[in-house]
Parts: sequence; C-alpha cells; structure tokens
Amino acid sequence: MKSFSLILLIALGLIVFAGLNSFYTVRQDKQALVVRLGNPVEVRNEYKLNEAGEEVDEAGLFFKIPFIENVITFERKNIGTGIANIEVLASDQRRLTVDAFVRWRISNPLEFYQRLGNEQRASSQLQLITESSIRNALAQVPVPEIVSGQRVALMEQIRATVDASLSDNGIDIIDVRIRQADLPETVQEGVYKRMRTERDQEAQRIRSEGDEQAKLIRATAQREATVLEAQAREESEKIRGEGDALRNKIYADAYSKDPEFFRFQRALIACEEAIQEGTQIVVAPENMDLCQVFIDRARAAGR
Repeated sequence: MKSFSLILLIALGLIVFAGLNSFYTVRQDKQALVVRLGNPVEVRNEYKLNEAGEEVDEAGLFFKIPFIENVITFERKNIGTGIANIEVLASDQRRLTVDAFVRWRISNPLEFYQRLGNEQRASSQLQLITESSIRNALAQVPVPEIVSGQRVALMEQIRATVDASLSDNGIDIIDVRIRQADLPETVQEGVYKRMRTERDQEAQRIRSEGDEQAKLIRATAQREATVLEAQAREESEKIRGEGDALRNKIYADAYSKDPEFFRFQRALIACEEAIQEGTQIVVAPENMDLCQVFIDRARAAGR
C-alpha cells in the first residue's frame, strides 16, 4: 500500500511538472523560436507588418511538447550596438578615431538562429562588418567632409552597405550614426600648434592691414581738413572784404548826405576809442566842442 502511494505521488509530480513545461509565454517585446530536438519548427510573435503598415502582435500563452520542444527568445524591439575607437585614414591622409552607433533589429528569427545563433555573436559580426564599411566609406573623402560636410550621406551609405552584408542573416540595419570623429591623441597637439600658428599669422596680417588702412584714413582726413580750412579762410576773407566794401559804401552814402554831421560823429568815435583810463594827453587841439569833455577828463586822469 505504501509503495502504491509513493508511485502515485511520483506520477502526480511528473504530471504536474510536465504540465508546467507544456506552456510558455511570449511577451510583446520578444519573439520566440520553437526548437524540436534541435530543429526549428515554429516562430511566435515574429516582427511583421499588416496591410495597414502596423506591427502584428502575436504575444500570449502557447503550448509546446514538454521535454521535446525548447523555446528560444529574441528581442523584438530595436537593438543598439556601440562601436568605439575605429582608426580611419581619410582621403587627405589624415587619421581619425571614430565612434559609431548601430541600431538593428532581428527581422527573421529562423535565419538569425541558423546563421548567427544568438545576439552576442550577432553583435560581434555586426561590429566587424560596420568597422570595415566605415573605413571604406571614410577613406573616399577628406576630413572636413567627415566632420561637417557630407556626414549624413556617408552614414546612409554605410548603413546600406552593412544592411546588404547582413540581409541573409535575418537582420535589418535601421541606422548607423557617427557619434564622434576626433584626431588621435598622438597628433592632436601638433595639429593644435599648427592651427594656433596659422591663426597668429592671420591675426598679424589683419592687424597690419588695419594699421595701413588707419594711416591712409588719417592722411586723407588731414588732407581734407587742410583743404576745408583753406576754403573756410578764403571764404572768410571774401566775406570780410565784402563787409568792408559795404561799410565804406555806407560811410560814403552817409557822408554825401551830411558831411558835417558825419565828421562830427567820426570825431566822437575816435575820441572815445583813444581816451582810456590813465591816458595822458600832452598835445591836443582846443575847442573840439563835445570831444573837449573827453580831452579834459583824460588830462585830469593823467595828472
């Protein structure tokens, strides 16, 4: 009786264990490959699009034959692989150290499993092919084009080359990006010194041209100032001459109208301008009418 109970308990345990190993779950971000005795027989939740261009979701719970069928899961989402320190020789014989980043996806799990086996081996193969493609593409252009010129076109060219090389391995290359392209550390200092020297020479040239232009501007300004000053002096002399002529004309007109009054006024003006504080008159005419007052005042001030 005890032996029968033990056998029944073992049988129930085996049934439970077999039942637990008869089902498997495939997540939405995974795709599964069912392998029966080492031979792939079925793919679950494979990446594919429907007629509307939308991803087909086949995730869920599935049945498998226990102990005979095995399930291998792969990523369904995009996978990123970084590739650092790629030594590149550009067409102008200048060396660069390039860091790149590749985004790829497992598009056919069956081919992927048969050709590459797992994601680790796929990443190694992808790195080798990408490095070779980057070297071949960048060797056709000079460094300025790599840094800022045709960078987008170069990355698309590299992506197409890598994608074509791995198309039979169940992989789609989505994008290849050159994250950084720098000169090797061994030549950076020499390049910086050369750039610094070129910039110093350029600054000296600009400074010399500026000094020459400044001298030319100052000479031109001085010449123009001299010309303007001469023209102003000539204009002032002309205006002064015209003023003197107009004054003489006014005097002449006034004299012709009343000579006696004109003589008297001129005498007053002359006396007023000649007699100042502290002036001593030694010889002066007598009886100069109104001017006599100024003469007497001057004599008194001089005593």
